[in-house]
Amino acid sequence: MAERLPLAGKTIVVTRPQGQSSAISKRLGELGAEVIKFPLIAIESISNQNLNQAILNNYNYLIFTSRNSVEMPIRALMDGQSSGSKINFPDTTKIAAVGKQTAEALAAHGVSAAIVPTESFNSEALLAHKALQLVAGKRIAIIRGEGGRDLLRDTLIERGAEVDYIDVYRRVCPVDNLLPLVKCQEQAGIDIIMFTSVEGLNNYYSLGASQTSLQHTTLLVGSRRINAAINEVSHRGQVLVADDPSDDKMVNCVLSWAASD
Repeated sequence: MAERLPLAGKTIVVTRPQGQSSAISKRLGELGAEVIKFPLIAIESISNQNLNQAILNNYNYLIFTSRNSVEMPIRALMDGQSSGSKINFPDTTKIAAVGKQTAEALAAHGVSAAIVPTESFNSEALLAHKALQLVAGKRIAIIRGEGGRDLLRDTLIERGAEVDYIDVYRRVCPVDNLLPLVKCQEQAGIDIIMFTSVEGLNNYYSLGASQTSLQHTTLLVGSRRINAAINEVSHRGQVLVADDPSDDKMVNCVLSWAASD
């Protein structure tokens, strides 16, 4: 008799942006899950020359805060260049990435991140890195999406650094309603809805999740910060919290949940 896959019979919704959900969806599918891709975040590039300016300004540090903060501006910088071309930052500029996936995105464009957290992948972990402890008098640019937390900038300023934001993308909601999820929940059932950003979670509730059958669905979130956001809304279902939003940690959390179910 064939061995039963650990997620057989489970329906899992992945809310990551289109184009960023394939890898984790494939892994969940291989483990037996029925995967529904329902993006609750879309990423729009901000057309400007700010990253070019960052290169020219010889910052001591460039901090990339997400995979999108890498892909959006570098894609624009590479437009018109030959395949395999690399971005050449000044030798005096140290490159930092908020986590492993961000560092991998940089590496795919020939850029090596010298500063990457090894435990959690968030602003707190990056600020704890020894390379960012003594930054008084240093010029730092934070490459990010519009909005978001100011913890990274404010802490570095407290440590004596001069810090600039370089906004290279914005987040928007790509759907008008949750009707496809509501129908799925009512007809076949949804076991888990996964969130890897506060913005995605906020869009979910702005579209009315707290007023539908979805309010009892189990949610899996990729950080304590996203979990804290759930405490501010009306949710009656179970909440699972992964150590970080990486594919490995999210999948492992699902497997632990399924094993105890």
